[in-house]
Amino acid sequence: MKRKCSLMRKWAIFSVIYFSCVVAIMNQFKVPPVMGILMGQFHVDTVVAGLLMSLFSVTGIILAFPGAAFLKRIGAKRSGMVALGCIVLGCVVGALSPGPSNLMAGRVIEGIGLALIGVIAPAVVAMIFDRDEVGLPMGILATWFPVGSAIAFNISHPIVQAFGSWKASWWFGGALALIAFILFDIVVSVPQRGKAGYGHRGRSVSYSEGLKNPKIWLLGLTFFFTILGGLGFLTWAPKYFMDVFGMNMGTANFTASIGFMWSAPGGIIAGIMFNKIKGNKDIIIVICAVLATLAYTPGFLVSLQYMYVLLAAIGLVTGYLCGTIWAMVPGIMTFPAFIPLGMSVIALMQGLSNFLAAPLWGYFVDGNNWTKAVMPTAVIQILGVICAIAFVRTKRYGHRYF
Repeated sequence: MKRKCSLMRKWAIFSVIYFSCVVAIMNQFKVPPVMGILMGQFHVDTVVAGLLMSLFSVTGIILAFPGAAFLKRIGAKRSGMVALGCIVLGCVVGALSPGPSNLMAGRVIEGIGLALIGVIAPAVVAMIFDRDEVGLPMGILATWFPVGSAIAFNISHPIVQAFGSWKASWWFGGALALIAFILFDIVVSVPQRGKAGYGHRGRSVSYSEGLKNPKIWLLGLTFFFTILGGLGFLTWAPKYFMDVFGMNMGTANFTASIGFMWSAPGGIIAGIMFNKIKGNKDIIIVICAVLATLAYTPGFLVSLQYMYVLLAAIGLVTGYLCGTIWAMVPGIMTFPAFIPLGMSVIALMQGLSNFLAAPLWGYFVDGNNWTKAVMPTAVIQILGVICAIAFVRTKRYGHRYF
């Protein structure tokens, strides 16, 4: 049986997990605010510069499923510490880099940490909270991406100005990851699995059975397509604001971060509503996909007068979408033991979107042709709506055993 945790203990563990996730995302998004500086120093174009973002996600793609097996093999606590240790190491390698090749190598190492924490965090939340409690913590957890991104966009420029080098952001990110590592070791513990709890009541199952569930793949594809347009726009937003609206770097970074900041209340609202809505919740995914299409597509068309409203809408939709997606996973998987596997599918799709967004939109807007990205964005978002409709129309796979 699950070893029972008090509510206070659950939220203490959750707080450390959330902080660790925010630190991981802060390190991923420390690049966009200094993209112009890096392009100038290393003499690279927008596509190559975009790789500094996307390489961070390569390991997320490669390690999505191994991450679930890694979690199962050595446990959540040690997996989390390995993840945070990789982020610390990657930051050090990046900060000591004399050129772009070493910097990219450091980004890959950091990406290993993000890949692992992206699987571990939601799986641990699903383990420590009961099914009737999980909606709110999952909704809050979904804000790790926007909160971490918003913080990175707003602190990177002041840190660079204060220390005179982009490398200061890498040292700062490494220090935060080290603090998270120590807190993870002290605070985090996970209930033991057992036959009546997180296990599968005596029935022998394999991960291959969990991968046969079509709904988790359709949910993942919906997430991939719907979030891709938002990531593409927000990654290049600071440079867009500087080029088109004439903003300085600090103002451009802050303006872009509005889209991330508004995601936090969106995720919390998703968690509250998810717990309150009874019965089949699949239709929520279609609504999220449609709203994402309306919010992300006009990003490079809107004038400065309405940009702040659009950024708020992008943030709310993104937060609500992410919170709902993560909260849906435990209800889709037929066995509790498959929940980390379901999280891995979502992490895989998130990694793919992170990998493709920066260089793909960099290709679309190469030469500052910003409006060229509008039509591809619309097509990609519509694919997300189609996947969401397919998700709703697909029957649930197998029988639930918990």
